Parts: sequence; structure tokens; C-alpha cells
Amino acid sequence: MATPSPCVGFCRIDDVSRFCIGCARTAAEIAAWRDAPAAVLERIWSELPGRRASLDIGLHRLRWTPDEIQAFVFDTFRPGRGTWVFGVFGAVAEFCTGADEACEVIREGSRVTATTARGAARFTVTEEVRALAVTTAVGAVTKEVVVLAVPRGYARGPANHGLTPLGEDRGAVRPRDRADRLYDLGLGMRASGFCIRTSTPALIRELEGYVGRGWADVLAGLGGRIVEASPPRVVLNPIGRLEVFTPIPPPNGRSPDGPHTHLLPEHLAVGRETPPGLELPEAFAPCAVFYPEAGPASEEISTSKGKVTVS
Repeated sequence: MATPSPCVGFCRIDDVSRFCIGCARTAAEIAAWRDAPAAVLERIWSELPGRRASLDIGLHRLRWTPDEIQAFVFDTFRPGRGTWVFGVFGAVAEFCTGADEACEVIREGSRVTATTARGAARFTVTEEVRALAVTTAVGAVTKEVVVLAVPRGYARGPANHGLTPLGEDRGAVRPRDRADRLYDLGLGMRASGFCIRTSTPALIRELEGYVGRGWADVLAGLGGRIVEASPPRVVLNPIGRLEVFTPIPPPNGRSPDGPHTHLLPEHLAVGRETPPGLELPEAFAPCAVFYPEAGPASEEISTSKGKVTVS
């Protein structure tokens, strides 16, 4: 497989160092990359960490193939490794596994799927998926998080700007959920959709009455009813889905540890894809962010394959 390019979609040569402040290569290295010998590419990759440090670059592409990205995702489902976040600023779903929690993890083809009693996550890793490392503040701690993103052109599909019925959720991780109805709240973001899933006739009737209305109207009119019913929440994006089965806490209540969702109108109104402090070049559509529990993500990853149950 060809050596991946370090390009992160932001290209500007620093006047002093003569390195690109996006990828830390020289203009000559960028121009010759496609045809350069493998040994030259290896040397450049080995020099990039030092160059980034000298330029104080807080974002870079990880040199991972799709197979290595899948292996990394597989390994993150071990208890205590960290938390995956799907969604946009103000509407997110989180997934992790607890210390004594059974988690079935399956790696098959381009997919990695994890399922617990509290939630499920499915990643489909193709050649278009990029793994980026980003230094950001998490509370009072600075961490290097891993962002899985796709080039903006691969964030296909219309952005729903009002409550939209998507029909039966045939892509649900658990077979028993695949006949339930899925409704996109219509956040207007092409790269991510925040949905609720239900088989309750009364809730379906109420949702149908709000079809086409904006998310603010839906939350104002049905927010209390949705909290009361606590249906599964499903976040969809170009690389997969994250499903949360835990109850929605009441107003002023505390979100449970482990898988849960946040739907915060005041944050949604800002219209950001990522939280402040986690900035990506416009060329990439962010899909999933992994926050490690301890230490920065390492480029040394396992190559687990198949199906395991972690408990």
C-alpha cells in the first residue's frame, strides 16, 4: 500500500521555517510526494514530529492504514481505554465500556461493532477515513485525542433541516431494533444526524405531528415527552453510527456514567461541528472523536481481529 500523505487539508508555507504549517513538509517535499522513493517518504515521516514541535502544530494526520484504524477502534472498546463521541457541538452521543461490563466486539470486513447492554457503536472504515491526532483541552487537562474524519466531499446525503421520518431502522446494530421507526431531528448538518428510535405508537403519532418542523420547535413542543419516553438515541455519520439505550435524565438531572447523550439547544444554536478548542481544517468532516482515559494515543496499536467478548 502506498505511503499515506501527511496532508491535513490546510496548506500554507511558514515564511521562517519554510515548512507547511499544516503538515510540516517543505514545498518541494509536497510537490514530489507522489513520485518520491519509499525511503525518502519514510525519512520525511520520521522528521515530522520534530518539525511539528518546533512549529507548535497541534494537529497532524496519523500514519494509519484503514486496517490499522480498524485495529485501533477494536482496541478502544476495552474497559478504561476511553470514550468515543459522535455528533456535533450540542448534540452528541458517547460510548465506552465499564470495568465489569460485558461488551461484544466484532471486526468483520471494513466494520468494527461493539455492543453492550447500554449502547452500541459501529464503525465502517474505508480508504476515505482519515485518523487525525489533535491536542485539545479536556476540562483542566490537555490531551491528544484521535479524530476520525472524511474529506468534506464524502459527507454525502442531504442535511435535514426539520424533523424527518427515516422509516424502519434497518441498520440498527441489534436485530430486535430493526423494525423500530427512526426520526432525524433535523439539525441541518450534512456530516451528522441526531435521531431517536421508537416503536411506541403514541410517541410515533406525536412525532408525525411535528414532521418538517425545526429542531427548536420539536424540543420545545415534544422535549418533555421525549425525556419521559427515553427512546434510544442514534447518531449517524459517514463512518457509522452510535446508539445509546440508557434513560434520558430529567431536567437538572445527572447524565449516567458510560453511554449517554447530550442535547443542548444553546450549544446547537452556535452551529459548530466540533466543540471550541477542537479545530479541524474545513477540508475534513469530523465523524468520531476518541478521548483517551490516560495519556495520548499511541501510534503503536494492536491488530486484533475477529470477535471477542470483554467483561
